[in-house]
Amino acid sequence: MHIAICEDEKVVLDFETSLINKWAAARGCPLELDTYISAEQFIFESEDKAPYDLLIFDIQMKNMNGMELAKKLRARGCDSVIIFITGVPDYAIEGYEVGAVRYILKPVKEDLLFKLLDDIFTECQKKCEDFFMLGQGADLEKINFEKIIYIEARGHYVFLKGTNFEREWKAGFSETAAAFEGRGFFCLRRGLLVNLSHVAKITRTDCILDEGESLPVARGVYKELNQAFIDFFKK
Repeated sequence: MHIAICEDEKVVLDFETSLINKWAAARGCPLELDTYISAEQFIFESEDKAPYDLLIFDIQMKNMNGMELAKKLRARGCDSVIIFITGVPDYAIEGYEVGAVRYILKPVKEDLLFKLLDDIFTECQKKCEDFFMLGQGADLEKINFEKIIYIEARGHYVFLKGTNFEREWKAGFSETAAAFEGRGFFCLRRGLLVNLSHVAKITRTDCILDEGESLPVARGVYKELNQAFIDFFKK
């Protein structure tokens, strides 16, 4: 579990940190936990980090509060699970707008937090099957297959085009492509897999994507591609 806590009261932050570490140790759950003392610090320091599974935000923070931070992140496409910690139970409607899982009133009760973490961990385990795990050195990033438009071999590297991001890493294409089997991807030519859910139109020579980019279709592949395209959208 990759979790972030944003809380501007150090005593509360330390307490929540100790509870989450206790939960992870009791469940045998691998944990990466980051803590932030303000929304501004979160925005500045988390930008280049892998997406979090869970965000725990205090609502009543100085300057930018937790609700404002959540709205900003959702506008950027962040789909992490969010739990709000609050001393005032008056934010339910706003919470629905950002897809908050739950509000926890201060002081945080161990049994309630543990139950929420159990439920979220179970959901994360299920969702792992929907993610491509990209490892680069010591870093590990999970990328939702739905957000991958295509992957392409570029020399000794693999290039990944996503809905609003790109990645490139050194790897063999064949071993990487094996993770995409049975997930709605089609081989347009050697070293090029496209996600059929992002295809807008196909011709005998080109595969046109939703955003307008055109990918080449190998000779003799059109008939098979056309059938795969029809079958995919029938499902």
